[in-house]
Amino acid sequence: MGLEVIKSKKIRLPKDADLFRQTYEKQESIESVHVIKLAVFPDDYGGWFKESIRLDENGHVLSLIEKGIEFSPVQMNMVNLAPGTQRFWHIHLEQNEIWTTNGTLLIGLIDFREGSPTYGQKTKVILSGVAHGFINPTDKYVTLNYFTDKYFVGDETTQECRIDPQDVPFDFVKPELM
Repeated sequence: MGLEVIKSKKIRLPKDADLFRQTYEKQESIESVHVIKLAVFPDDYGGWFKESIRLDENGHVLSLIEKGIEFSPVQMNMVNLAPGTQRFWHIHLEQNEIWTTNGTLLIGLIDFREGSPTYGQKTKVILSGVAHGFINPTDKYVTLNYFTDKYFVGDETTQECRIDPQDVPFDFVKPELM
């Protein structure tokens, strides 16, 4: 979806102000980024159970194999995000990830992969070369679990890079004016 500038004889706006109309075109997703809805099973005590990932005998994620993607997680990490947390633009040169949460996160992605047919495409829906950031818009803590296909080593060989959010503006909370 986007916005386009229109003119109307029935509307008179202040000088240099534009009138926009929603275009409703379907936004392309970033190539090779998939959103898979997890089944939630309620329990007898008011809680729930959710299967984050299921692996085959070779360690590949079954729900991704069904889409033709081989992903073999080697590590699971957990982040506890305080209410209102905003963490923007980091990018992995080699690592791919699967994210699951216990709550709501607004996720932003930008494709910076050289030669990708969706290069520069922004989406709210993680592959290596795709910058990602997130916001916890709630007043509660949210736990983010993520599975990686590379081990975290915690030294200068770690292939996680940061991008100054001032250099790559993308507010995925407010609609962009096209």
